[in-house]
Amino acid sequence: MDENLSKWLDGELTDEELVERIGKEEALKYIQIVGEVDNWVPDQSQRLLNPKEITSRPKGKVRTKNPWLSYAAAAVILLTVVSYLWILMGDSTVSYSSQVGEVRTIELPDGSVVTLAPNSEISWDEDEWEKVVALKEKRLKSKRARRKIELRGKALFEVEKGAPFSVESPIGTVEVLGTTFEVDDFEEGLNVICFEGRVKAKPKTGTKSVTVSGGEAYLFFEGRWGAKKVTSRTMPEWLQNQTKFENAPLTQVIKSLEKLYGITVDKGRVNTSRRFTGTIPNDNLDVALRIVFLPFEIDYDKDGKKITLSDSK
Repeated sequence: MDENLSKWLDGELTDEELVERIGKEEALKYIQIVGEVDNWVPDQSQRLLNPKEITSRPKGKVRTKNPWLSYAAAAVILLTVVSYLWILMGDSTVSYSSQVGEVRTIELPDGSVVTLAPNSEISWDEDEWEKVVALKEKRLKSKRARRKIELRGKALFEVEKGAPFSVESPIGTVEVLGTTFEVDDFEEGLNVICFEGRVKAKPKTGTKSVTVSGGEAYLFFEGRWGAKKVTSRTMPEWLQNQTKFENAPLTQVIKSLEKLYGITVDKGRVNTSRRFTGTIPNDNLDVALRIVFLPFEIDYDKDGKKITLSDSK
């Protein structure tokens, strides 16, 4: 628990001192919560009883109230309040996600911009990014600040220069100081395209990192980095309602189809390590399926939101 809040609950700090240390908005929230507990009162409704009614009742066993029960009840109430405050203070995660078929742009606290591809998500720790903003505004001098983003899916990052910036996915981490780049985490691999500047990408396995400069792309798949690919693109095609692949594993293309259209693909025994080069639309599933699977002679059965694959050979 925060030291200031702990002292306040113990009576070592006044309400005014708490406001001064953690800010008016946060302090009032906690003061209100505890105030509500202090104001809990029993039911004051009264019922008039006839004395004869009372004396005529059969005598029962006399029970002596244990004072420790009152103490225990008070302890439970206090523990409940403290736990609630701990949850409020401990969860500082900020999350944004995009829906099926949606491209969403989010501005980060430092002015950097993230554009989410459909069905993707980013999150960050608000407390850590407050240090970044404080450093940028010169309210923080000596303490090291880092900009870290958690990614699930695909996103374009346009990063302002400043503190170290990293994008972490289940497969690996991409680090940068200031640039424009795309990260595609497709569960079985990681594709990194740098449009401007330079980034360093490192998978979470023991494989070495690679440096990706502007106009270059690297794919991490099946436990290793592929050869460097050169690209003349300055922005991802999915910003123009289409998605382009260059020598991409079918497993990456299938994951993109699932996120774009909100479908589930049962791959069966189809070899998904084969490579695909081409462009698919982001708004026409039937056309996209034909473009991807027909060249490989892969049959597909469409049942609502489920696609089942099988080799036609």
